[in-house]
Amino acid sequence: MKLSIHGCRGSAATSSPSTHNYGGNTSCFEVITGDDQIIFDAGSGFKNIKFSKSRASFLLISHFHHDHIQGLPFNPELFDPKNEIIISSGLCDIELVKQTIRRCFSPPYFPIDIVSLLSNIKFLPFKAVQEKLGKVISLDSMLLNHPGGSTGYKLIEKNSSLIYICDNEFEEDQRKSLANFSKNADLLIWDGMFTQEELADKKGWGHSSIEQAIDFNTTANCKKILITHHAPNRSDKELDQIAKDLPELFTLARDGLEIEV
Repeated sequence: MKLSIHGCRGSAATSSPSTHNYGGNTSCFEVITGDDQIIFDAGSGFKNIKFSKSRASFLLISHFHHDHIQGLPFNPELFDPKNEIIISSGLCDIELVKQTIRRCFSPPYFPIDIVSLLSNIKFLPFKAVQEKLGKVISLDSMLLNHPGGSTGYKLIEKNSSLIYICDNEFEEDQRKSLANFSKNADLLIWDGMFTQEELADKKGWGHSSIEQAIDFNTTANCKKILITHHAPNRSDKELDQIAKDLPELFTLARDGLEIEV
């Protein structure tokens, strides 16, 4: 599997000289497998996705907060009827997924109704996506701790495994179930929007700390951990300082980064 990061900023997209190195696009992660193109979330970074001509394209939405869907109608390739994309989510039933996307991207919130206009956008229940992918890869999901709900995903292809845990407020009573879900993964993508010091004033905001990732991995034993969902006001200089203090297995996500899993 090959992971490409198109957006790793949390809550709001940023554009300034101080955030240039790590990027300002909100959550969008692309995974290329042998037969499929799997995209986690459609934040503002989704506008840079190039649809595969040789693979089926799937968009798996973790939840419907703006920073995880706002890029969907801004990818010009979405308006090419030859580019079919299947949208699904482990969070809720497919009719609610469809209704939510339509409500967000139709008048009065958006100039056109993309669901009605674009016949190449397909909606498929999560179980059906699991079955469709099951011939080649394993896909699983897990509900997370986030206001309004969120879901994490696990991909396994042959002997490689990737875990996407974004927008989760880690609680100690999650440790066992989350560790079982993530155990020994080759790559864990972790919501590290806050530092532990900042987290003290952010109870109920739905995000975890970087330090919690370090502690959690003593249980999960993942081979590599990618910290994402950087706070929108976190500068490159601040992120560089955080990176210096991270254990060897940990990396800060940045737009444009590619990782072989």
